[in-house]
Amino acid sequence: MAQTMDSTQIKVLDEVEVRANRPPTFQSTSPTQVLQANDWTKFGASQVSDAVKHFSGVQVKDYGGVGGLKTVSLRSLGANHTGVVYDGVPVTDMQTGQIDLGRFSLNFVDLLSLTIGESDFLLQTAQAQALAGALSITTGQGIAGQARNDIRAAVNVGSFGLLNPSVMYGKSLSGGLSLTVIGDYLRTDGNYPFTQRIGTRPTHRKRLNSDVETFKMEANLNGKFKNGGRMQFKTGFYGSGRGLPGSAIYYNDYAGERLKNREVFSQIHLTQPISKRLDMLANAKVHFFFIDYKNYLYGTQTKYYQSALYLNATLRYKFSETIALSWANDVQGDNFSKQDWFANAKERATWLSALAGQYANRTFTLTAKLLNTYAVDEYHHLSPYVGLSVRPLQNLPVRLRAFYKNSYRLPTLGDLNYGTVPALLKPESANQIDVGLTVATAFGEKIPYLSFSGDVYKNRVRDKIVAIPRGSMVAWSMQNIGKVDITGVDVNLATQIPVGTLRATPLQINIAGTYTFQDAVDKTDRTSPRYNNQIPFSARHSASGVLGVQTPWLNINYNVLYCGQRYHGHVNQPTNRMPAFAEHGISAQRKIKTKHLTWTLSGECKNLFNTQYEVVNNYPMSGRSWILRVKVMSNEIINLNYIKK
Repeated sequence: MAQTMDSTQIKVLDEVEVRANRPPTFQSTSPTQVLQANDWTKFGASQVSDAVKHFSGVQVKDYGGVGGLKTVSLRSLGANHTGVVYDGVPVTDMQTGQIDLGRFSLNFVDLLSLTIGESDFLLQTAQAQALAGALSITTGQGIAGQARNDIRAAVNVGSFGLLNPSVMYGKSLSGGLSLTVIGDYLRTDGNYPFTQRIGTRPTHRKRLNSDVETFKMEANLNGKFKNGGRMQFKTGFYGSGRGLPGSAIYYNDYAGERLKNREVFSQIHLTQPISKRLDMLANAKVHFFFIDYKNYLYGTQTKYYQSALYLNATLRYKFSETIALSWANDVQGDNFSKQDWFANAKERATWLSALAGQYANRTFTLTAKLLNTYAVDEYHHLSPYVGLSVRPLQNLPVRLRAFYKNSYRLPTLGDLNYGTVPALLKPESANQIDVGLTVATAFGEKIPYLSFSGDVYKNRVRDKIVAIPRGSMVAWSMQNIGKVDITGVDVNLATQIPVGTLRATPLQINIAGTYTFQDAVDKTDRTSPRYNNQIPFSARHSASGVLGVQTPWLNINYNVLYCGQRYHGHVNQPTNRMPAFAEHGISAQRKIKTKHLTWTLSGECKNLFNTQYEVVNNYPMSGRSWILRVKVMSNEIINLNYIKK
C-alpha cells in the first residue's frame, strides 16, 4: 500500500542492511507517496498501472484487458498533467502526451514514487517540475549503481493464457562499473468472459481480439566513482503487437483493429559533485517510436513516426546547511510524422528553465520555484510554485504543509495535426492549492508504526484539453472544454500491529488504506446543461485498502479497490451514469532461502468475487483471474535500503 516518504535527498547504503519503516512525508511541502516491491505483491499487481491504483488522488483510466490503454490522472487534472520519469529521465509522447503505463512491467522495478505538486529535491530536471505531478519508476539499476555479480529470474503464469518470463544478469567490471542486462517477454490471449446487460437480460459474452505479445530488452552500464559521481547509461528496445478489442457493441463481436509498436531509446543519467557546495545533474536521451495501426474492418492502415532528442543540465549550490539554490535547463526537440518517416513532419523545439530556492531546517521548510516554458514560435509561459511545511511543536509528531503551483500543458503535435477533426487548441493552464498535515508516531511495542496524512485541495483548470476516442484507441478527437474546478480530499493511513511480542510470537498485522473525495465540475458556460456537472469518468468517492498477516512461514494479504458512481457523458443524466464497483483480491507469498539462492513463491486471485464492471464506458474489465509467480535471485544481491542524508 502506498506510503508517504520524506522528499529530502536519498542515498543508498552499500553492503549494509537496515530494517526500518519509511517515515511519512514529514518535511516535504507537497504530498509524496511511495510503493516498494514488497508492497505491490500484496495486491497482485503485474504492471505499474495496477500498483498506481493504490495511491490516493489517482485515477487510472483502463480500457480493459492487458492490451488496453492505461493512463494515470492526478486529482482529475488529466493524464497529460502527469509526468512519468524512468530511472531519472522523463518519458515523452508527442502523439497523445499520455504515457501508457501498461507497457511497464513490475518484474524488476524496485520503487514507485508519486509526487503531487512539486518535489522539494532541487537537483532534478526542469521537465520533472513542469507538470502537476510526477510518477517516478525506479529499477534496481537506477537506484544502486553499485558493482555486483548476480542473476534474477522470474516467471508469471495465469488466466487467459498469461505467460511472462523475465531474466536479469549483472556483472561487476573494473573501475567501479557494473553491467546489467534485462530481458522480459509477455504473451496472453486476453479473451476473458464478461456479462453484458442487453435490455433487461444479462448476456454472457467473451472479449475478443485482446491478445498481446511484448518483448523488452535493456542494457545498463552503471558507474560509481571515487569522486562521488554516479552514472547510469541505459539503452533499450520495446516491441509489442496487440489486438484492440474496441468497445463492447451489442450483437457484434468483431474487432478488426491491430496495433504494432517499436521503440528504441538510449539515455544517460549523471550526478557529479563539483565542490563541497556545488553539484551537478546531467541527462541526455534519444528516443525513436514507430506505431503501425491497421483496421481490417475498413481496410485502412496508418503509420506514425516519432523521434525525440532531450538534454538537461542542473546545478545546485548550497550556501549553508539550510539554504540552497538550483538552476535547471532542459531542451527537447520533437519530430512527429504520419505515414512516411520525416515526410511532412511536424516539429517542435521546447526550452524549459527552472530557478528554485529553498530554506530548510528541522522545523521549517520553504521552497519556491519559477519555471519558464518556451516553445519556439508557439508558446511562452511562466509557472510559479511556492510550498512550505512546519512542525509547530517539537514534542508532537505532526507537521503542517501547504503549496501553490501553476502548470502549463501544451497541446501535443498529434493533438494539433492528426486528430479525427482538425483541432484549434489553446494551451491548458492549471492552478493547484493544497493544505495538509502528516503524523508519524508509535505507541511502544503494541503499535510500532503509525502514519497518517490528509490533504484538502482546490484545482482550477482553464482551457482544459479533453481527448475523446472516436471508436478506436488510436483515433482521438481533441477539444477544449473551457473551465473545470476540482475540490477534493486525500487521506492515507498505515499501521503495523504485532501479535504479542515479536520474539515470542513472530506474527504481524499490516493495515493500510487510502480515501479520495473529488468534486470535479464543468464551469465553462452557465447557460449550458453541463454547467456544474461532474466531468466524465471522474468519481466523487474512491478508496483502497490492504489487510495483511505476516508470519515467518507465509504472508497473506487481502486487498480492495473501490470506485464510486461517475458519468461517461458531459451531462449528468441517468443514461450516462456508471455504477460504483469494488474489486477484491487475495494473495499469499512464501520465501525460501537456500545456500546460494532465494526463492519467492506467490499466488494471487484478482477480482475474487467476479465483479462485472467498467472503468471506461463499454470497455468491460475482466472477472475473476489468478496468477502464479516464481522468482529466484542469487544471495549475493545487496538489499536496497533508503535513508535520509
